[in-house]
Amino acid sequence: MILDSPAGYAFIGAVILAAIGLLVLGAASTRLAPLLGMREEARWWFSPAGGRTQGLVMAYVGALVAIASVVYLIVDPGLDGSPALAWTLSWMMGLGLLALSGTRVARIAVSVATEGRSSIDEPDESLYVQPDGALDDIELIGARAATEHGDWRPAAALLAASVDDDLRYARITALAIQGIRRSRWLDAWLAARPTDPNAQAVKAMLAVRRAWELRGPDWEPRNAHAFLAALREAEEVTREAMDNDPTDPSPRAVLVEMARGQQVDADELESRTRSLFLLDPHHQGGHEAQLHYRSAKWFGSEAEMLAAARASSTAAPAGNALSLLIVTAHIEHYLTLVERSPAQAERYVRSAEVRAEVARAVARWQGGPEGPSPVNRAKAHNTLAFYYWLARDRAHARPHLAQTLRHLDLWPWSLVGEPSQVHAVAQQWAQAGR
Repeated sequence: MILDSPAGYAFIGAVILAAIGLLVLGAASTRLAPLLGMREEARWWFSPAGGRTQGLVMAYVGALVAIASVVYLIVDPGLDGSPALAWTLSWMMGLGLLALSGTRVARIAVSVATEGRSSIDEPDESLYVQPDGALDDIELIGARAATEHGDWRPAAALLAASVDDDLRYARITALAIQGIRRSRWLDAWLAARPTDPNAQAVKAMLAVRRAWELRGPDWEPRNAHAFLAALREAEEVTREAMDNDPTDPSPRAVLVEMARGQQVDADELESRTRSLFLLDPHHQGGHEAQLHYRSAKWFGSEAEMLAAARASSTAAPAGNALSLLIVTAHIEHYLTLVERSPAQAERYVRSAEVRAEVARAVARWQGGPEGPSPVNRAKAHNTLAFYYWLARDRAHARPHLAQTLRHLDLWPWSLVGEPSQVHAVAQQWAQAGR
């Protein structure tokens, strides 16, 4: 009997392997997955995505071996006394098929393993964008460029004309970041106008940013003593700015920003936020800083962070980007979960409850009298593009990703890798589903 041979046994075994692979692949996509030990909250290897990937690989390998075995069974009878040649021809067929289909199957396997969010193909160069904290603020870009030549006057005029507190705070932050590398322009500004509230606010923010630079990006600070000493100095500078202009919310927001670095207690945080929100109850920078303090990775918990985010989001005026603070909170919680269980984090961010809450927040943001406010709009597009990428929702991600191709922010893309690379992968993912 033709199957009663080593090649026949290899063929039977390969067919069984391929059949098992197809069964696992199919079952992992149905409600039968838990019966086979595959659960969303389990490690990837035992998750439905892991099961589908393993099933695909098993089916593919089985098919290659089965085809190679069939070639042997066909050609061997015509090559009397040359089994080695028959084996050579059969494995050449198998390797040839592997060469022809391996890359394509590998692409499919990576897509299945990551549920469509990654690819082995390098994104096209056109999808790489350099992040810039100035985003779509053309006037800020011009004022910032002038500081490169030591000219502080455009920055002073820009901040003086910035009547919206959130817009002014975003501009103060960008100019302070510019000052980390070169601040002689700020020194000249303060020398010429020592009591200018805008110069004082930039000086306060710069002091905080320099402290965080000393600390470093890792969870454990590089130089804790230098960091805390720099924050003490930053607080002195900030309180001087507050005394200089008690009606300016920006220094008060800076004081909230440094709270988690200083490790102040909850009562002190409440005092700082109350002082800020009496001047501007919807100050986005202040609410964001408070949110980070209340997160589980700092001095709060998931429940405390989400409660604060919900309160801020629902109280925000229609069209205000503060409406999306709850989306930021969900992203932060996703990052906490992913350290324990990537599958659990995926399940959380894609849950019906989270999706519904994000949809309500987006509706509030888009529901202004003239649609979303232009203040922090580009930042909002980055937040939503990142969330929908995490949730694998291409339809909702695409319009926001289209905006981030023009204006890419460091946050939140830098949370999971080099921002330009991560963003390019997300763009590639969005285009692949067309």
